[in-house]
Amino acid sequence: MSPTTNSKMLLPHEIDQIDQIFKDVLRGLGLSRNSEAAEAIASRIINCYQGGVRESGALKHMIGFYKSAALDPNADTLRQGNQEVSMEEIAGGLNSRITPDELDMLQRTFDRVCIWCSIPRHGKRADLLARYITDQFREGLTDEAALFGDAMWREQNSEAARYRPDA
Repeated sequence: MSPTTNSKMLLPHEIDQIDQIFKDVLRGLGLSRNSEAAEAIASRIINCYQGGVRESGALKHMIGFYKSAALDPNADTLRQGNQEVSMEEIAGGLNSRITPDELDMLQRTFDRVCIWCSIPRHGKRADLLARYITDQFREGLTDEAALFGDAMWREQNSEAARYRPDA
């Protein structure tokens, strides 16, 4: 029996490729393999791969784009009108000299701060955070850990973080 393009069977080299992408995504998001979020991400990667998306960068982009839906196993599409903030759009515009690797680092930093601070990836707060991270990077803060720490401090000391509806 030979695999066809419509086959759902994965070959060993394909499983290795999916596993590497999965590890990269988890590392970038700071997630453990043994979490519900990791299971949802793995499922989304496999579904996209079997749907014909084979390129690593495209799969990672799709996982980033579908993060909010990936955590909801019943969601097949994103809610309309809640377009996520894209570091590529913010950092990549206006004759940007940011390399693809730097852009990946900025996206990882943005994603991690959003996860840690429970910031939805759409709306004004996410847009301001993405612009802040990009501005700090352009001003010379290029170390990922330092950029993450700076953005975390900003978010934890912002007005939005002080507002608690349960207080």
